[in-house]
Amino acid sequence: MSETSTAATGQQLAASLPAAHRRVLTAALRAPSAHNAQPWRIRLGTGRRYELHYDHHDYLPADPEDRDAYLCMGAFCETLALAAAGEGLVADLDLVLRRTGTDLHVADVELRPGAVADPLAAAVAHRATNRSRYTDEPLPAELTGALRELRCVLVPTGQVARIVRRASVLSWRDRRFVGDLAAWIRADSDAPDGMSPRQLGLARYEWLALRAAFVLGRLPAPLARAYSGRDIRLLGEAPAVAVLCADSDSPADLVEAGRRLLRAWTTICAHRFGYHPISIAIDCPTTRPDVAALAGGHGTPVALFRIGRPTGSAGESNRHQLADVLRS
Repeated sequence: MSETSTAATGQQLAASLPAAHRRVLTAALRAPSAHNAQPWRIRLGTGRRYELHYDHHDYLPADPEDRDAYLCMGAFCETLALAAAGEGLVADLDLVLRRTGTDLHVADVELRPGAVADPLAAAVAHRATNRSRYTDEPLPAELTGALRELRCVLVPTGQVARIVRRASVLSWRDRRFVGDLAAWIRADSDAPDGMSPRQLGLARYEWLALRAAFVLGRLPAPLARAYSGRDIRLLGEAPAVAVLCADSDSPADLVEAGRRLLRAWTTICAHRFGYHPISIAIDCPTTRPDVAALAGGHGTPVALFRIGRPTGSAGESNRHQLADVLRS
């Protein structure tokens, strides 16, 4: 099927949905995903049920164990549930976790009328990653308490910075990591997916250095250390750094952790603070145990992010339209 006919079919499917369902599913597309790949697909089931799928055509080579896949699908499920609550609907989610070829069927959801009192329902639409500098204003006790309830462990910034520096050097020398990143960097700021220099907040010289890394396929250690400097500086200035843990790397636990991660990030934004994931130390197999040790044995680490009062606006990343991800 051509792209034109696929788009037309998606538009017809979207038009066939109840208006409230269209709004909920459209809002769910604002969920975060690694490299803004937006790998989710929604298949129409019977009645008010929808199948939630992860498309491995949008596969991340640096995620061979699908940790990011299940994590981002958990965030997608939670975004959908919060959006449903805002529409006076209940999202009944059932995990499926079945793979068929390049397709990963993660869950089924039924949208039904019902009142759900969730304080984050009104805030989820305003969740956005903020990559600007943060002030040294400490986090309020109410926010730190909410993060701890979501199993976020606040860790010493200095120790994290050393781990992140090592992970960055190792990763930028890894052709798979560089190739994975190159596949999702978009020179066009209006591209519907991926990450543009504007969205990443890159200066011109940083963008040129990134393009050089793509040409070379990897960076020598001195250049890798130099390129990692920006994240290290931003990390060092942040008043707080958090690690979110899962019970294990099993698919069900990762989906559940993704739901908590989405709630943590939404909670931070609701308090008018910002967050910025710096997951390179989690994704690097060499340094992930160091992050786990820093988190004090609270589980297996799945996300690392800095938190603080941002000095600039977040800026929303681009998204696909609902018609792009709907399937019959």
